[in-house]
Amino acid sequence: MVHYAREFEGELDRLITPPYDVISPEEQESFYQTHPLNIIRLVLGKQYHDDSNGNNRYTRAASILGQWLERGVLVREETPGFMIYQMEFERAEGGRGIIDGIVALVKVDDYGQGKVLPHEKTYKGPKEDQLKLISACRANLTPIHALFDDDKNQVTDLYSSLLHRRPIHETLDSDGTVHRVWILEDKKTVSRVAGLIKDKSIFIADGHHRYETSRAYKDEITAAGLSVPDQSHEYVMMYLTAMNHQGLTILPAHRMLKGRKDFDLNRTLRALEPYFNIEQLCFLNGDPGESPQIMMDRLRSYSEVGGKFGMVAQGDNCLRLLRLKDFQAVDTLMDPDIPSTLRELDVTILREMILGHGLGIDKDDSDGCIEYTPLVSEAINKALKGEVQVSFILNPTRVDQMRAAAELGHKLPHKSTYFYPKLSSGLVLNVFG
Repeated sequence: MVHYAREFEGELDRLITPPYDVISPEEQESFYQTHPLNIIRLVLGKQYHDDSNGNNRYTRAASILGQWLERGVLVREETPGFMIYQMEFERAEGGRGIIDGIVALVKVDDYGQGKVLPHEKTYKGPKEDQLKLISACRANLTPIHALFDDDKNQVTDLYSSLLHRRPIHETLDSDGTVHRVWILEDKKTVSRVAGLIKDKSIFIADGHHRYETSRAYKDEITAAGLSVPDQSHEYVMMYLTAMNHQGLTILPAHRMLKGRKDFDLNRTLRALEPYFNIEQLCFLNGDPGESPQIMMDRLRSYSEVGGKFGMVAQGDNCLRLLRLKDFQAVDTLMDPDIPSTLRELDVTILREMILGHGLGIDKDDSDGCIEYTPLVSEAINKALKGEVQVSFILNPTRVDQMRAAAELGHKLPHKSTYFYPKLSSGLVLNVFG
């Protein structure tokens, strides 16, 4: 494993970033200005109008990575072992939460053949981008977050004593999350941890695009017949956390629709009315007042049943609550490939009935017209300000629902889960030998 040299301990907050896919263009520029050694130059480099095959953000990232390794900005731990990564974060409902896990290299397998199970669909564009980056840098720059069964806490108990020692790195990110990293290199403990995990199924939580990119990279190397002595192309860096960990947190990914030339609120409501009870929470003198809080309280009270959504459209003076009238009535309208046990999930109903039937959005042609956010306030405010056409608010997918989809081999709609907090890029890297 590779990490920043310890001399940069006091500057880590200015060197790390969130994962590339949650960084806005404004944040990208800010990270560039924050520090000349910020990891943004590797994970999400700038593009220029004169970029070419020989000089682009991927080749520049590879060059910078090589320079930082040569200069000792980044250092490699030569002793085989694991990194233990802990995050202490602010919970949405108040108070602090803690989650920890193991950063390790996991064998890359094709879905259905190995023990790595996905639960979410992916987009073509991000995978092409990440493949160019991994091919140029020959490195994993951010761990994939994955889950495994540890009901008896056998694995977590093996490294828990380490959490009371001083970490090799500790820093605070812009969201107020504390990130800590330790090195686990005791041979006996490393061997026991590896032995406990090796036969377990691994459920991808966050990083589906990066995992599928690693599969594509492995296939490219294999097809080209290249000799890789350390077989590094067959492994990918993952952050493995116990599925029963009390700190495991999934936030909802609210949908925000934009750029639809044919969007018409009244037509959409007419299409949904046969299947949903629609309640209006109207504003007083144009002021939303307590309407958002009332909507969220009602949604949360329905989280165990499902089929209830919030809706807010641009230029409107009401929030709306949509409640499915009858699950069985919409069953025949759904994609027949969806397993029956997953048809009552909110993300399925939203995708099939609201976005598909109500708005006529083709599930294979929605890339670019839907934005996602875990923040209710952002979803509501963007719609009210006219920055998006309509926002849909939903309850989070539960871990057991995610696991059921993965075990059935069914991929849920894009952004069905939003695991929080996000791992930082820059604390742990895997640079191929």
